[in-house]
Amino acid sequence: MQSFSLSFSASPTNVTDQLALLAFKNLITNTNNVMATNWTTNTSVCNWIGVTCSPERQRVRALELPNLNLQGTISSSIANLSFLVMLNLANNYFRGNLPYGLGHLSRLRVIDVHNNQLEGDIPQSLFQNPRLETISLSHNRFTGDLWREPWNLPELRILNLTSNNLTGSIHPSIGNISMLERLILDHNSLSGNIPKEIGNLSHVIELDLSNNRLIGSIPPAIFNISSLRVLYLTNNSLSGFLSLNVENHQLNLEAIDLSSNQLTGEIPSSLCQFQELRFLYLSRNNFTGQIPRDIGFLSKLERLYLTTNEITGTIPPSLGNISSLQFIGCVENRIGGEIPQGLGNLLHLKMLGFDYNNVTGEIPPAIFNISSLVYIAFTANRLSGHIPASAGLQLPNLEGIFLADNQLSGEFPMAITNASKLIELELSYNFFTGSVPTNLGNLRQLQFLNLAGNNPLNGILPDSVGNLSSSLEMFNIENGQINGHIPRGIGNLSSIISMVLNGNNLSGNIPSEVGKIKQLQRLYLSRNELQGSLPEDLCHLIEVGEILLSENELSGFIQTA
Repeated sequence: MQSFSLSFSASPTNVTDQLALLAFKNLITNTNNVMATNWTTNTSVCNWIGVTCSPERQRVRALELPNLNLQGTISSSIANLSFLVMLNLANNYFRGNLPYGLGHLSRLRVIDVHNNQLEGDIPQSLFQNPRLETISLSHNRFTGDLWREPWNLPELRILNLTSNNLTGSIHPSIGNISMLERLILDHNSLSGNIPKEIGNLSHVIELDLSNNRLIGSIPPAIFNISSLRVLYLTNNSLSGFLSLNVENHQLNLEAIDLSSNQLTGEIPSSLCQFQELRFLYLSRNNFTGQIPRDIGFLSKLERLYLTTNEITGTIPPSLGNISSLQFIGCVENRIGGEIPQGLGNLLHLKMLGFDYNNVTGEIPPAIFNISSLVYIAFTANRLSGHIPASAGLQLPNLEGIFLADNQLSGEFPMAITNASKLIELELSYNFFTGSVPTNLGNLRQLQFLNLAGNNPLNGILPDSVGNLSSSLEMFNIENGQINGHIPRGIGNLSSIISMVLNGNNLSGNIPSEVGKIKQLQRLYLSRNELQGSLPEDLCHLIEVGEILLSENELSGFIQTA
């Protein structure tokens, strides 16, 4: 019995593995006793935590120690585990180099060391191991050029090198990895062109080359890969026309992100054939022409972002047919015409953004009945007409309304104060009339309030202003012909940074409570009818901020230390 025990613990078939793992352990610190009490010569390596052996030979086939806060370097002895199939050391704090010999392990299928602090070059041997199926080295500090020679990885399914400091170009032979399903190289410093051979990856599902320094055009063949679901090329220097030849191809793309490049020409109407598409991001390019008229064919689209381009034309009415739409962002273009009535039918819409365009006409009243709406933004357009008196009654999720610099008129929409989650209310420089709502204080989460330039807004500044959110940072009702006194309760706005009440008809004293707002950096009260002496506590604005009090009937002066 004793001889059997000795034979098992020191078996010649696994003594090499035991020595290799003990050498690996000796370079690890902060093991939280996970390995210290278990990885000993008193038991077989096959019983060690994180170790799996092949049942027939009792040789180590898997080493899996993820998420254990392990620190230290990876011993080169680990390359002596000649039967190793899987290595998983993800989500630890390993530093130093990845042992070169790992790439020579002929049985290795999976190497996963993502989210560590490994550095130096990626061993070239990894790119020449024909048995590897997964290489996951993301979120480390690897440097040097991506493998420059032909890649020999016929079984590879996953290559994830995201968030390192890799340079160089992508070798055309990457198109020979016929089984590849996920090619993820984002957040590096890769340069050169996207090789057209990538279009040969007939099994690829996810292709992410974003946040690099790639140049040239996007190979049209990429869009013909029937297996492709996700295409991310954002934040490169890609240029040229977006050319799609998608006839007679099965199209399954669900997400396309080409934003932050230098693409030109019109948005091709053939994009509307990708009927599985859920996310389309084309912002921050140089696209011209119109939004495709047939965009309504994208019946599953949830997010459409076309911000900061040179797009002209009008908003396609067919957008209103996409019932799944949640986000529309078309800020900073040259889009004109009226807002289609059908947009009011988008009952799942959360964001409607057309700031800085040339949109005209009225906002369809139905838009203010979309209960899911979080943001509505049409700043700096040419909108006219009224906001419905009921606006706010059906907007329980509204957090921001941005309609500044338009030609909107009519009574101030009093019901907007029922939008209790409102954080930003920006209605400045329109032609609203009427009074500031007496129940303005209902907006307990408001941080930015700007009603400037609506002359005559008239009415008084209600006492309920003091009930606004203690996190309110900006309060601006300049040039509104507001009269009456500044409410003392305004001193409750402890986080306010900017208070602008220039050009009104305010009278009476400046409440001493205003001077006690320690965060206040900007106080503009010029061109009113204020009287009395100045609160001494306002002296801090002379030292750290701005104060404008001209054209009033104030007396005294602010004493400074």
